[in-house]
Amino acid sequence: CTGAGYAYWTQTLTIENTVNTGKMDVAFVCDGDEDWDDGYISGNHSDLVTVASDRATDGQTLTFTVGNFYPGAGASLDFVVKNTGTVAAKISDVTGTITNNAALCDAFNFKFNKVKVFYNGIFTREEIIDVAADNVPDLAAGLTDALDDIIIQPGEVLVLVSDGLYINPFDGDVETPGYEILMPSTISGNDFETETTAFSLGLNFTQVN
Repeated sequence: CTGAGYAYWTQTLTIENTVNTGKMDVAFVCDGDEDWDDGYISGNHSDLVTVASDRATDGQTLTFTVGNFYPGAGASLDFVVKNTGTVAAKISDVTGTITNNAALCDAFNFKFNKVKVFYNGIFTREEIIDVAADNVPDLAAGLTDALDDIIIQPGEVLVLVSDGLYINPFDGDVETPGYEILMPSTISGNDFETETTAFSLGLNFTQVN
């Protein structure tokens, strides 16, 4: 008995896989940046109050300093954030941390009004958020609730604004800054004279699927 041998032709199809991951990167935009000439706007409610805002070199921290504050005075800031990465991002939550003189910080009132989003200098959408708080934890919680559904696509700019008195760098509309720190006029006597407080707001971003 003899056996027979069989030969088969064979062929292999191959799928070559290359996957490049994207980058999530958001940063504060500042005066002098090419994509937003006026960066952020700071203002005050009295000529006696001084304000200054400064961005860290890496764009991850924005320092807002208010001087000569007094009962009945207020100071304002527009913060501007750009999605400089390649994936969509949104604020997952906002944290508030008092680092100096909690008693003075808790005496302040805080307000946010609305958010506008721009792409290549063109206004694309607006969200009314209307947050008012009388302490930092409530401010952080209010901002978390207000901002957690706002998605910033790559290249988009998010700016916090409100109705009032500054020149919009894109279309010339007049608005005032939307983030306000207010010292109530009900504070009297020598309460909180010559004191300093400090606190931070952490805007925690996450990528969007």
